[in-house]
Amino acid sequence: MKKVWFVFFAPLLVFLWTGCASAGKAALLSQHDTIALVSVAANQDINWLNEDSTDPGTAGPFVKRALRANPDNAIVSNAGDLMNRAEAIIRENMGSTGVINLADKDTVLNSRAYREARINKYQINQEMVKPGDYQFIDYRDKNFPPALAAETGIQRSMFVEFNFTKSMATGAGKFGTCRANVTMNVLILDAQGKTLYRTTVSLSSGSTIKVSNGVYSQSGMTGLFESAITDACYEFLDNLAN
Repeated sequence: MKKVWFVFFAPLLVFLWTGCASAGKAALLSQHDTIALVSVAANQDINWLNEDSTDPGTAGPFVKRALRANPDNAIVSNAGDLMNRAEAIIRENMGSTGVINLADKDTVLNSRAYREARINKYQINQEMVKPGDYQFIDYRDKNFPPALAAETGIQRSMFVEFNFTKSMATGAGKFGTCRANVTMNVLILDAQGKTLYRTTVSLSSGSTIKVSNGVYSQSGMTGLFESAITDACYEFLDNLAN
């Protein structure tokens, strides 16, 4: 009986969810209310896809010589230095298209509602990283959106969470070329804390950099991620607009 119930109602549930998502998208596109970018977070260690973090202390003699030879060489990347740039890329690209309208950053971050919002303990426990002047705001805090709206008049809140990895593009083992992978999760809430729009964008950088025995250019890798974050923002906006 349970299987029959699921088969009968599953299409209805999908239809209702799709309808709610479409309604939220329509509201975002038609009303053009300003949106507060309240949270930008990412995993700290940028690991190889489907692999655990590399321990630099276990590197062999060849790798250690390569690292000493060039300060730009790396075998482990940390997303901490990337986050300020990631936030700037979001603002630059989302603000330039006219699809959505991001609210003034200082108005949001200096508000009492923002300072008193509940912190996302999961992101802290996972040792995630964020732009320096942001907080790990908990999207489940139902008091925050109405408080922000009452104080600033901003009716929408956006939460962005990245997952960064790197993977081999060509070659064998860790010899060849590698690329940057970005998964961007976006959640937009209304002034009552209800979900207006939620989506996930996953893509890889179009360009690659050389990797030799797991050693690559840190500045080159950063450039790949900046390009991939830009592409993810445009894909998000394209999905929202169409």
